[in-house]
Amino acid sequence: MSNCPKCNEKLSPFYMKQNCPKCNTNLVYYDLENRLQADHEKAMREQEAVDKALNNIKTSAFGGTLQIIRFVLMFSPLAWMCLPVFKANDGVDITLISVIMGIINGNFDFSNQSYLFPFITMVCIIVFSLIVIISSLFSVGKKAFVRNEVFSLINTFVFIVVSIIACKVGEAHLGIGYFMVSITYILELKIHKLVDKKLNK
Repeated sequence: MSNCPKCNEKLSPFYMKQNCPKCNTNLVYYDLENRLQADHEKAMREQEAVDKALNNIKTSAFGGTLQIIRFVLMFSPLAWMCLPVFKANDGVDITLISVIMGIINGNFDFSNQSYLFPFITMVCIIVFSLIVIISSLFSVGKKAFVRNEVFSLINTFVFIVVSIIACKVGEAHLGIGYFMVSITYILELKIHKLVDKKLNK
């Protein structure tokens, strides 16, 4: 049930006439100009919020040399994983490509811990890298520094812990791809600090 905008008369939801039965006010056109103005102002505020969010993303990702370097660094672990990240206990190099092809062909040996734990490590790299990327796209703000640093530190910590398990429990050996990812994470932490200092100075 709605009310008349002028006299506040209660109207049935099935009331279909154009005028109020009590004060005869046109329910469609009453105070139309002010309502249109209010709708316009609301739309403008929403557009400004969207523009601000898009501008923040643009500034965070591509607003300068440091931001561009950071953006490239955050995607580079995917490239490094195409190199041998681990070597299984049977001497086979484990790369992102070999894992994908092994799963597609149905011959990836999940029962072998020297394959399983490197696989888990790669999944962690992908998932946490995406979290860091999404967080960094919205890194303009007072709490951006803390958020970016926390996510990157968690990412690095999980990567190290799972890799240690892969080597100790799964008897896998580290490959060149692992060290490249590690270097990238160290650089990423440093770039986060520089970018956040630049954006929030």
